[in-house]
Amino acid sequence: MEPIAVTVRGNGRWVLIHRCADCGRLRMNKTAADDNALLLMQLAALPLSMPPVPFARMGGDD
Repeated sequence: MEPIAVTVRGNGRWVLIHRCADCGRLRMNKTAADDNALLLMQLAALPLSMPPVPFARMGGDD
């Protein structure tokens, strides 16, 4: 299982989303107090660094 994303539940609790390397199944696990906060933040920011829309090609700055 590899962590691929982080989400936040309604109570403010962070949850890791893992994907099975063999079958692709997704699982959710609560974060623990001893989880590395910096790595969690990097995982949470990953979608911002790779947006689904190519914004660079949409602007008028050529």
